[in-house]
Amino acid sequence: MKFDVKAWVENHAQELTETNNKIWAFAETGLQESKSAQLLADILSKAGFSVDLGVADMPTALVASYGSGKPIIAVLAEYDALSGISQKALPVKEPLEEGKGGHGCGHNMLGTGSLGACLAVKEAIDAGTVTGTIRFYGCPAEEIFNAKGQMAKAHLFDDVDLAITWHPATLTGVQLASSLAVNSAVFNFHGVTAHAAGDPFNGRSALDAVELMNVGVNYLREHITPDARIHYTITNGGGEPNVVPAEAASWYYVRAPKRKTVEEIYAKVIKIAEGACLMTETSLDVEFIDGTYNLLPNETIGNVLHEKLMEVGAPQFDCEDKAFAEAISKTYPESYIASHLDKIPDSLAEYKDNLTGKYLCDTILPPYGKGQIQMGSTDVADISWVVPTAQFRMATHAIGTPGHSWQLAASAGMSIGHKGMLQAAKALGLTAIDFMQSPEKVAEAKAEFIKSTAGETYTCPLPDGLMPPINRFGNK
Repeated sequence: MKFDVKAWVENHAQELTETNNKIWAFAETGLQESKSAQLLADILSKAGFSVDLGVADMPTALVASYGSGKPIIAVLAEYDALSGISQKALPVKEPLEEGKGGHGCGHNMLGTGSLGACLAVKEAIDAGTVTGTIRFYGCPAEEIFNAKGQMAKAHLFDDVDLAITWHPATLTGVQLASSLAVNSAVFNFHGVTAHAAGDPFNGRSALDAVELMNVGVNYLREHITPDARIHYTITNGGGEPNVVPAEAASWYYVRAPKRKTVEEIYAKVIKIAEGACLMTETSLDVEFIDGTYNLLPNETIGNVLHEKLMEVGAPQFDCEDKAFAEAISKTYPESYIASHLDKIPDSLAEYKDNLTGKYLCDTILPPYGKGQIQMGSTDVADISWVVPTAQFRMATHAIGTPGHSWQLAASAGMSIGHKGMLQAAKALGLTAIDFMQSPEKVAEAKAEFIKSTAGETYTCPLPDGLMPPINRFGNK
């Protein structure tokens, strides 16, 4: 019996939208997503999935499976919010609750769209349209921790044949660009306190060490590859100025297009920190927070995702959606719109021309970005080195909307985001079914994966014994 994924999603649009809005309102930050994870687990359990909540030492991580046998298709989901950008579904800045979190990256939509896809495929299995296993991976804390790498390290992907996912965006299409690998670490310096006027000579300033480290790293920038990135904040600079700080800390990110390059630059940063200790007679401990790989997109899977995107079509935005998008676009510079359209390569100039002057993307771009580097990082990358993986972007907010912003959070809770989320669910569901029906495509994706990894073996960048930073960041 043939099963209609698109019709199923449309028939369950209200339930999926309600789930989306609940997670949007929960707005729980990384590793604190207890309500969001429980909601998803309950829905999947009620649908007949076997659900394991609290996997890989993360209380808000879950794996839910339905079906039996091969292929095993993983659908990746996220649901963490960002701190401090609580926002109502309005085109003016107005928090739901001052100082609380908000879905400024749209992960409420990401999680719900992936949920919808898995539930639809479950119905296709029950209808006899396909055989195999559909598996929902609830991956927390994408913004602060490599939860997917943690799950891979726990062998939760060992039997998976391929993985698919998506991400909310301003444009719709399969992006074949890679991403930056990254290390995240806090450098804690320890000195000796003293009166800054009475006897500073008896003090050993941890803040001096932080500042000397930062100066040294800034000189290092000249001697790393131009496509690498180093950025930091001083998370502890001491207390009163008349006390020599005994404790101070900097938090660093080191990024580069290749995992190996990150490790090489990170080793230099460690040496600079140790040198700062020598200069100030302080001591140091390094708290490794996180590390991820660079993304390895699978073009075979990407082509199927594109085919299904073309089948379901771009979101159909109405006059109300367009008015909302136009209003919210007035809250950021026009240059933001141009910068988003500039992501469209010259070879697709006709698409850029078609979108110029519009506030919402109403078309689907062909797969783009092959051989390029996206200047950001994602823990989807780690899964892409474990199993063949690809993802697409779906228009869920106005062109030009800055990432991690209240403007994006506003769209994530209203009809623009809802429509994009539902189209994403359809495309993911159709893609999973296609691979379940086409063992030759699964084999092709695996062959490409073997060729792309070129004999390199994935080693999780999270050190043995490192526990997820569950209570480090809180839930603001």
